Amino acid sequence: MDIFADNQKLAMIKLFVVGFPRDMREIELLELFTLQGQVDQVTIITDKDSGESKGYGFVQMTDQHGADRAIVALNGLNIAGREVSVRIAEDKRSVSAPPVPEPRRYEPENRGYQKVAKAGYDKKKRPRKLF
Repeated sequence: MDIFADNQKLAMIKLFVVGFPRDMREIELLELFTLQGQVDQVTIITDKDSGESKGYGFVQMTDQHGADRAIVALNGLNIAGREVSVRIAEDKRSVSAPPVPEPRRYEPENRGYQKVAKAGYDKKKRPRKLF
């Protein structure tokens, strides 16, 4: 177990980047952020079916100083007519889901066997006249 590596992972800051051109590649995003500080990982989110970029992704910086520099320098930057937004990514666990309403119990209008409308099966039929 490498304690230094564990501490380094804790210091890393994940940035959420949105608004860059859909044809931008990870290497281009890496070059852009490397000017502001040391980058550990770049991930561009793509469509499952088409494989095309969705125009947003994540950049993991190795320290807070580099992340702060990247936010100041790149947030609001115009690339190919699109304004880029850069901010610290929210932790999935910290984002609360909307409250889910408690399921209502189904109660039929007719509450019991006796109240079911009769379809005529219980009626006593008179015998037919054969003549």
